[in-house]
Amino acid sequence: MAKHKEPRADHDWWTLWPTVLNDELAAFARLGISPRTIQKRNGVLILEADWPAQGQSASMLLRIGYSPLHPFFRPAVAAPNANFDRHQNPLTRELCLLTQEAGQWNSNQLVADFIQERLDQLLRTLAARNEGRWEDAAKLEEQVPDPLMPYFTGLAEDDSVILFDGQATLPAARHGLMEVVYTDRETWRNPAAFEGVVRQLKDSQGASTGKRFGFPNEPKDAQVITGRWVKFTPPPITDAGELLRLAEEELGRHAVLQPGSVQKLNETTQGPFSITGIAFPDEAEYGSQKNGAGWLFLVTRRGPTGDAETRLILGERAGKDDVFSRLPVARSLLTKKVLVVGCGAIGGFAGLELARAGVGEIEILDFDTVQPGNSLRWPLGRSAWGSAKSIALAKFIAANYPWTKAIAVGTRIGAAETDPDRLPGDQKGHVLAPIFDLLRAAHVVVDASASPEVHLALSHYCRRFSVPYVMGYATLGLAGGIVARHVPDSEGCFVCLQEHLKDKQEIPRPRVDDAGIVIPVGCNAPTFTGGGFDLQEISLEIVRTAVGLLSDGTYDPGGWEVAVLTLKGDGGVRMLPHWEGYQCPAHPRCCGASL
Repeated sequence: MAKHKEPRADHDWWTLWPTVLNDELAAFARLGISPRTIQKRNGVLILEADWPAQGQSASMLLRIGYSPLHPFFRPAVAAPNANFDRHQNPLTRELCLLTQEAGQWNSNQLVADFIQERLDQLLRTLAARNEGRWEDAAKLEEQVPDPLMPYFTGLAEDDSVILFDGQATLPAARHGLMEVVYTDRETWRNPAAFEGVVRQLKDSQGASTGKRFGFPNEPKDAQVITGRWVKFTPPPITDAGELLRLAEEELGRHAVLQPGSVQKLNETTQGPFSITGIAFPDEAEYGSQKNGAGWLFLVTRRGPTGDAETRLILGERAGKDDVFSRLPVARSLLTKKVLVVGCGAIGGFAGLELARAGVGEIEILDFDTVQPGNSLRWPLGRSAWGSAKSIALAKFIAANYPWTKAIAVGTRIGAAETDPDRLPGDQKGHVLAPIFDLLRAAHVVVDASASPEVHLALSHYCRRFSVPYVMGYATLGLAGGIVARHVPDSEGCFVCLQEHLKDKQEIPRPRVDDAGIVIPVGCNAPTFTGGGFDLQEISLEIVRTAVGLLSDGTYDPGGWEVAVLTLKGDGGVRMLPHWEGYQCPAHPRCCGASL
């Protein structure tokens, strides 16, 4: 067999496309610039150039790093001797010549021309800001904040984080104590990883300052550690030990006037584990003022022999407004309660998405346990095998979505009993009273039980209690499915829907694939075949419908009452998910009997 004559895919880009490199170098020459090669091997090309910057008497030294995937990816350009207050990474000195948005880099543009164009714009922007011409600057630059905190992200300890309220203002005092809720989060990369939550800032005497912060659900194994904080703007350095030294140097200056105060702070560092916070004014919103609070955190661990290691810990804004700023509709959901009945292949994903959307309270009703085979179409994997579905999902939501209260209800709706001795010993009232209480308290009931008996009963009582009802199920073989909503003032009801489906006139039946049935080994109940990647089509439409009903008009629930999904065409051939919306009028054999 003849050998392939083409160069290998891992060859340097300038070897694959020598004319591209020639064009790049010619562009520099056209601008009167003679770049020097710093490195050219293993896919890395770095050039250095003295750039004649407009408006400056001396040339600007630039380091130009080509992407190993040039010209598909943008280059990096650093000005190692410049010190700009914006549009430059203070640690690496790389210039921000493009925004972070996708599609900003034009792969057809030569790098020299790109630098000439963008560097000129950057310098004009900085000049406008320095001269107080804010309107001119706003026209030239991306109108987003340029905070200091994110530049330190890549230097932080793997998998550890300290969370704080990003809406809190900068402390008025110069130093103080802080309460940090500490929880181990050991990972394969870092056995010492942890999560911290800055619960309360205090002055040096222990008096609380500012608002207390925390999540509704704190882990049971959480500890409260007292750390110290000091206010000063950290210089652009990458060494955590040096940052700690500068923090202690700043505290030393404070100690001249407040020796006892600083001594109390330093007492918090005597143990094997200590936390030092650095607070500084940071740019939280676009403008001329640093009007927010930035934080860096340093953790010092001391071994048995007294040796100490200091690491930078990533700080993240995690207040309610910080978390839900990306989803404005969440503000209308935080006070709402949803009852999810059935948390199997459809309800499990729906419950999880409702929590992710910010629903304040979710009650999860299910009687089943998680089997290994469920993992193919359930949100959680091996860690939940053998657990009750409702409990496993509620625990996961509580641990990962702290603004949602999740409650597991392990019961089977409507189950008949033949032995009075098996009834709960504390049964005092009607056996359905707890279920009715759940229905009445909910703002929306989501029925993902896939049980006609449950559908009939719940839809009846939701209508009786004036509670919006949303149901959804998939058909055999995952050929299609239905999502329907019935609100208190709907003309039709769930029974009307069933009658319309029988008639096949107002609302068509979803497709069915009778071949999609399987009885797993050791199981006495048949189940349909299919994976979560198809079932989530139904879960997500259930969630969108529920959010629309809960959001007080912030999110459109859609103008239809019934949505019919088709996933398979004629002959069982897969097709793109296709939804059709329908109304559910009163049917003559049900609510429309008097019409």
